[in-house]
Amino acid sequence: MSGPFEFTDAGSAFGQLQRIASNGQFARVQRAYRAYIDHGSACSVCEVDSGQCTTAEALWEAYRAANSS
Repeated sequence: MSGPFEFTDAGSAFGQLQRIASNGQFARVQRAYRAYIDHGSACSVCEVDSGQCTTAEALWEAYRAANSS
């Protein structure tokens, strides 16, 4: 994730800067992951071997792309 940084209190003497996602990016990542999970729970190919399902592979790549931007 790229984006702004936010100071977070670590509970000790020093806090830290933590990268935070924008609301739009967070929503995109969550939608992509939900699509992958929903597909896997309803797909007969994924029940046996998700490595053989081209749809699952495409959904996973969409999730990875959303998560890295």
